Amino acid sequence: MGTTIPYENPLRPPATNSPRATLNGFMDSMNEAYQLITEAEEQSKQEGGLWHSKAVKEKGQEAEWALRRAVDTLNLQGIPPINRSDIGTENALMLKEVLDRLQLPKANTLPNARDVESQELKRWEIPGTEIAIELVEDGFNQSEFLFSPGTIKRIKGFYELIERRPYYESNSWRTSPDFYRFYITTPGHLLPPKWNTWLPQWTNQLIQGQTIWQWCSLGLITLVALSSILGVAFLLRRYINTTDDLTKAWLGLLVPTFTLWVAGSWEFFMDESINITGDLLNILLKVSTVIQGIVLAWLAFLMFNAIAWVVIYNMPADNKSLEAVIARNAIRILGFMSGLAIFYFTSREIGIAVGPIIASFGVSSIAIGLGVKPYIENIVGGLTLFLNRPMEIGDFCELGGVTGTVEDIGLRSTLIRTVDRKLIYVPNTVVSTSQIVNHSQRDKYTFERIISLSYDSAHEKLAETMENLRTMLAQNPKLSEERISLGSLSNEVIDIDLFTYILTRDSDEATEIQEEIMLKIDEVLDFTGAQVVALSLVE
Repeated sequence: MGTTIPYENPLRPPATNSPRATLNGFMDSMNEAYQLITEAEEQSKQEGGLWHSKAVKEKGQEAEWALRRAVDTLNLQGIPPINRSDIGTENALMLKEVLDRLQLPKANTLPNARDVESQELKRWEIPGTEIAIELVEDGFNQSEFLFSPGTIKRIKGFYELIERRPYYESNSWRTSPDFYRFYITTPGHLLPPKWNTWLPQWTNQLIQGQTIWQWCSLGLITLVALSSILGVAFLLRRYINTTDDLTKAWLGLLVPTFTLWVAGSWEFFMDESINITGDLLNILLKVSTVIQGIVLAWLAFLMFNAIAWVVIYNMPADNKSLEAVIARNAIRILGFMSGLAIFYFTSREIGIAVGPIIASFGVSSIAIGLGVKPYIENIVGGLTLFLNRPMEIGDFCELGGVTGTVEDIGLRSTLIRTVDRKLIYVPNTVVSTSQIVNHSQRDKYTFERIISLSYDSAHEKLAETMENLRTMLAQNPKLSEERISLGSLSNEVIDIDLFTYILTRDSDEATEIQEEIMLKIDEVLDFTGAQVVALSLVE
């Protein structure tokens, strides 16, 4: 079976090997697009119905291809990628309006490829104008003659100067009357949908470059977009507070994901359906791209945060303290780096040169260093804590002048819950440089007391009392290295020094054992009849 070759090849590039080829190609492509759209609209009116027929859509597509060939004769290398297509289309339409009002030289008098070679021609201007066609010497369009970037930048100014002048009729060049106004006042990209004919005539009045119906439609879709995002965020917030941390982390992805979808839909309707044009379109596209970049960076961070919670929940039950903090913060750093990468590509998309900004860091390094230094020190302090592991989540510590339970160790600060239930954020640079007393990591507690006895009640049975105390301590399996010694002796008071280790890491259990020892001491002294004058801690 043979293959059917289409009548019109959409990939066919314009001829741009000389100023004559470029200008002829531009004018012919624009006139072809204008003729096809005019025929498509007339045919659609005759057919009736609510939708364009297949034949009408095909003509509209052929018109798009012709317009694209005309745009390809413009040097758009300096235009940001985000709005290059829209700016190219509008500039091509305005350039055609300008050229249609000029007395152009005859086509056969323009420099052709032979003239370019013989004269070593690199630039040609339309006589009596500053509209230039230049040779591109590097880049994707190398060796092509295109309308120069300087011309592209000034097309709008040229159009505003000449738009009120009549079209110039010529045997060499055909005109496409009001093609630009048709484009900017109708919905859709080039072939407007049929509902365009239902709009009242007064709504096509231009205000600041947009029609009344375009302003109203833009306000409506913006209101719908914002209401949708706020509504979803409100409903999700009410539900998310009742879930655990893992579920909350994954549900948190819904708002930025939905926001991205709404922003993309809003941009599509604004650009492709309502067909906002001109400076307003450029501003809205940049704002939309910045918002989408920020939300995408936020989504990337939340995604890595959710992955961190999955890692934490899949850790063994006895390994969810500092290791969990390390995993969470390490993955969050990856999320932060992803956000920076998204910022970089978003900046390039809207035409912000990130290279000079990064280079300027070297010039202003002192000022930046002074401002960023505390943050860097805190992060380094946090990494030091992760590596040295002087404490874990849940440990009872004294650090930086604060005593309490460690509730979280972040990259910038450590969260301490004090005994009176206050939350204190201690910067990691303070934590890493201060003395840390970790009561929870002690292997045992000390019990050291001075028992002051009345001389009259204890001196006769002093040896027996001390022996009974030694026996009492030795019988407790939770004690070790018991020592009972005579501290001082006078006519009024006998001091007995008591020391032992309590074999536990748990502070609550140590407190219970201390109470038990105190009660046993009271029993021993009561048995021997010794009277306690004071029972004090060793300073």
